Amino acid sequence: MSDRRSSIALLLLSTFLSSSAPCGSPAVAAGAAPAKRLLVIDTQKTEPYITITGAMLDALAAHGFVPGRNLEVERYSLSQFEGAATHIWELKHGASFDVVYIAGTIAAKAFAKIAADQPNSRFVFASVTDPVGLGLISGFGTAPASNVTGVSFPVPVKQRLRFIRRVMPRARTIGLIYGDMPQSLSYRAWLEQLLASDPEFKDLKIIYRGVKFVRGDNGTQRMAMQTVPLIEELNSKVDLFLAPNDQMGINPEFARTMAKYADKPLVGIIEPDARDGWGAAMNIYPSLPGMGQQAGKMVARLLAGEAIAAIPSETPAKIGVAFDFKLIKRFGITVPADLAAAARTSAPASDPSR
Repeated sequence: MSDRRSSIALLLLSTFLSSSAPCGSPAVAAGAAPAKRLLVIDTQKTEPYITITGAMLDALAAHGFVPGRNLEVERYSLSQFEGAATHIWELKHGASFDVVYIAGTIAAKAFAKIAADQPNSRFVFASVTDPVGLGLISGFGTAPASNVTGVSFPVPVKQRLRFIRRVMPRARTIGLIYGDMPQSLSYRAWLEQLLASDPEFKDLKIIYRGVKFVRGDNGTQRMAMQTVPLIEELNSKVDLFLAPNDQMGINPEFARTMAKYADKPLVGIIEPDARDGWGAAMNIYPSLPGMGQQAGKMVARLLAGEAIAAIPSETPAKIGVAFDFKLIKRFGITVPADLAAAARTSAPASDPSR
């Protein structure tokens, strides 16, 4: 890459440091062990990474690794430009960090080859839709075979469809408008495979529509605005809309656009979609703070000296449900009493779809 393009890429990176993760080397008392070093890479400077990575850093502090005291943290955003990963690694001497934390599918995809080429470095991912498909790991719950472990993002597709069954048992046709992004394509493939192979869902139909991927921290907001003609096309064809498992679906602009233009209820992807009135009528969601806490515990164990082979990859441990009861009433939906109670108390459940 030319020097000019390298300079542009570095400008796009713009160090993203929070108050809980100050830059610089902590002061180390004479005779004390040197501070550990953590490189943090977010896909972009938006949700869900603000919450997840913040919870990860909080968990580290709870486990005794405090930025500015015994932990040096350097934090960057790719702004969804995969090529920036190589520049960060080279210019910041990535191999010198004790652990590298990567948040989001785009960041994970960008670092997959780096991780493969750096067997002595250790990587922890969070909020990645399909880490197996990206080649980061071989599976969950088993000892990592390489130098990567972490926490995936999505609620399993079967669990999400079962949730819809419970809340809208007469629904047969679902509209899914997604961004042309790796995580969206994996998610669509899982849905197609489930509907083709599982008799439980043989009567369901999903109509897919895609919008072009727009990079940059504001890209997903611009993508959401492109969904309007697709929403209007599908309004008369579907019983409900399903938020996509990607950054566009997580952006509040997507749910707000749905609320403005859709005639059918939206099943959101993260808790605020319904609970904070963004525009979804309901959702079953992974806990973002919980995901960050899981990843933070993994990072802490590595910083404490454990072998990565002892730290299996995990799926989100905390899953909850949420409803916008004003929209539920507007659409004439009757919510099962146990789900309504769980939503009102924000109580996570191991499988609230049942």
